[in-house]
Amino acid sequence: MSLDEIQKWLIGPDGIKESFGDLRLWSAALSFGEDTIRCENLSCSHDWRRLLFAASILAESADREPQEYALMVAEAAVCFSGEPIYQDAGGLILARLSNHRAVQLAQDRELLRPELEHRIGKMEQLLLTRRRLHSEIFLNEKKSILGNRFQTELWAKLASSRWLSATAPTAAGKTYAVLNWLLLQHASGNAKSSVFIAPTRALVSEVERQLNQLKLNHGLNSLKVTSLPINDEGFHSEPFIAVFTQERLHIFLNAGKEPHSFDYAIVDEAQKLSDERRGVILQDSIERVVRANSTCRLVFLSPHSDNPEVLLEEAPDGVATSVVPSNTATVMQNLLVAEQVSGKTKEWTLSLATEEGKRPLGSFSLYDRPTCVRKRIAFVALALGKKTVGTLVYVNTADSAERVAALIYDGLSNDVFEEDQELADLSEFCEKVIHPKFQLVHLVKRGVAFHYGNMPSLLREEIERLFTSGKIRFLVSTSTLIEGVNLACRTIIIRGPKKGLRQDMSPQDFWNLAGRAGRWGADFYGNIVCVDVSKREVWPRGLPKKTAYPIKRETDQVLEQFNDLSEYLSKRVDMETASVNGKLEHVAAYLMSWQYREGSLRDAPPIKKLTKKMAGELEELIKPSLEAIDVSQAIVDANPGISIVALQRLMNFFRNDGRDATLFLPIPPEDSDSVDRFVVIFDIINLCLAPVFAPEKRVLPCALTTWDWMRGRTLGQMIAARLKRERAKPKYQSDEELPYARFIRETMASVEEIARFLAPKYLGAYLSVLRQHFQEKGISKEFPDEFPYDLFLEFGVSTRTLISLIGMGLSRTSSIELSNYIVRSDLGEMEVLNILVGGEWEGLDLPALVKREIRRVTEQKRLENSFDLNAENS
Repeated sequence: MSLDEIQKWLIGPDGIKESFGDLRLWSAALSFGEDTIRCENLSCSHDWRRLLFAASILAESADREPQEYALMVAEAAVCFSGEPIYQDAGGLILARLSNHRAVQLAQDRELLRPELEHRIGKMEQLLLTRRRLHSEIFLNEKKSILGNRFQTELWAKLASSRWLSATAPTAAGKTYAVLNWLLLQHASGNAKSSVFIAPTRALVSEVERQLNQLKLNHGLNSLKVTSLPINDEGFHSEPFIAVFTQERLHIFLNAGKEPHSFDYAIVDEAQKLSDERRGVILQDSIERVVRANSTCRLVFLSPHSDNPEVLLEEAPDGVATSVVPSNTATVMQNLLVAEQVSGKTKEWTLSLATEEGKRPLGSFSLYDRPTCVRKRIAFVALALGKKTVGTLVYVNTADSAERVAALIYDGLSNDVFEEDQELADLSEFCEKVIHPKFQLVHLVKRGVAFHYGNMPSLLREEIERLFTSGKIRFLVSTSTLIEGVNLACRTIIIRGPKKGLRQDMSPQDFWNLAGRAGRWGADFYGNIVCVDVSKREVWPRGLPKKTAYPIKRETDQVLEQFNDLSEYLSKRVDMETASVNGKLEHVAAYLMSWQYREGSLRDAPPIKKLTKKMAGELEELIKPSLEAIDVSQAIVDANPGISIVALQRLMNFFRNDGRDATLFLPIPPEDSDSVDRFVVIFDIINLCLAPVFAPEKRVLPCALTTWDWMRGRTLGQMIAARLKRERAKPKYQSDEELPYARFIRETMASVEEIARFLAPKYLGAYLSVLRQHFQEKGISKEFPDEFPYDLFLEFGVSTRTLISLIGMGLSRTSSIELSNYIVRSDLGEMEVLNILVGGEWEGLDLPALVKREIRRVTEQKRLENSFDLNAENS
């Protein structure tokens, strides 16, 4: 028999598949901690020699299924066999799988004794050395890492490709490898400027922090890593890596006099090109980068995609391309089903979901009778997470996150908790910076928290840090975790997952979420517990099958609705803003912009998939919209997703209005008249560009949110102002009647949606058109270029000092708290760095979390050797 035939026999019905299944059930039960699951019928006796020998054969396979069997046996031996000889054998199989991080984790947790290579025979020592050499990735002359099979293939293909698309499940280590490769390009002088595009601000912060840590290993202490989209001549004088969302990348490109030429571009979570609103903005940003430099090297990263080669379709002719898919299994994941015993609401069963069906694992009891849906998921989490750390509960809304977290907190009332200083500091931060009635103030004291996307970054990152360290044992989260935040956990509890209130979660998003369970290098097992699977109203399609993301650009999806798009384009020139179709508008704006710039649609990437006749029809439909256009091409390029027709309508409004043009300018946010001017501006945007601040009664609240955010109001101040306005309404007779939790959540959501997305996008377009109007009237000197409103709104500050503090790596929250003690508003980065190094802020009445972040940033600057301590002290 060939090796392949032996491997197929081993995991087939005639081999030892049944023994593998028994071992998997046993190890899955133990992964929850001793005595958590009542296991009446599980086999506790295993033929370790036979299983480990079989696993050593399966580990040689290049296919995922045999690798997963080998991984399961190896990790079970290491974690649960209790015999050093079997633990060592498991460690060798992990090394054979190139899973060196799991070996290191086992040694760190004292499951494997160190110096494994000294306890094996000479031949196995030679084989182990050979595998390590094959897995070794050299970052530079002094530093190397041991990669898994996917990482080593990715590293090799990166060296030979100009455009590359890599896809792998969460926890395969693709981002870590690419970041090190990017830094190597800077260290070797191949790159002067690079951009890493991430879909969320949370991921931007995480990648920026990773790069700042990793660059020290490459001797790149002075390399600038920034998430600030500042584009001036001084900025380009030294090498840098920019970490941006697609919106920040557009801000950066718009700020330059000439298109900036990046040498390297990394697009993370590239499947987001299919998003309805932001997918088109992402596509446009990538195309702008390539137009500025056709030799730019592009790397696309996506989580387990079905067709990663699609992302390489627009590579220039003759450019070397590569696709790197992953079959590497790095962590053992168990898909489990939790169901109530009929007639006994406190008694539940747990089963392992396999291809052959559900296999009973055992039973467990709930804390109390689950009299509502939220209690079902909260009590299951309590029962399964009581003996471990790292239990994450997925819910569909921010409101549910808070309510389920409160139930878990109450379920821990009989536990004894020693006071922990870090949890106390987090509680103090929530009380001082958010609001005394913010629920996290008391929840975190018992190691319980919730997590959603609208939270301040410093708060969200501290919750993630304490959850990873195990001090927060239970974390209730919304779909933030599907958006690329790399947060590891041991167990995920899920019931009827949706994205928001109504949209069912796709199987791909489900498995992307499930990938958070058992992150590579952080744990051996990941448990995905699905609650009430037998209820069709909860899981209409049953358990999601493991399927890959189909990558399809939003532009391609809309063009498939050819008749609808054609009809929309035919009416667009005379269409009122109230009739704008959000889904069609972004793609229509993209096509109009392309035709306006190039004179034809034939080379537009999505058009290439249409017939010549269909492409010609679209061109003819767009022509009438372009006939009266005289806004500049730069304005059109700078505002993706906003129709050229709408931009021209705004220009015509300014030209036809008889008032002084300066009356249309924003007023600096420190002026109390600023909010009234925002009301005027938002009314004009609703009239000419899009009704994003409509209806009329919504304009003033949007203006207040934008004004407060830009003038550097803390979130706590904005929440207090909202509560004050609500108290004045006759609806609430006393403070006790105020729904504090809802108003706090709504204020956070308004900041995110209004002040940080809609306002910068549409105010940026408004000001770019107004600037051209000033130029036409010969009054350019009166246009306030010293106020970059898009930057101010993106970061929620309006002074150079605050921008400099954020540029140092501080969060907006810490920057504002510290700036309250700084007199000048015009300090540059070196000047604020002097303040941080001086250390006088240690004696100020700042929240402990803020001080901790300042210390982290200061220490990072010390490591970078970016300043001379003696010079500063003198």
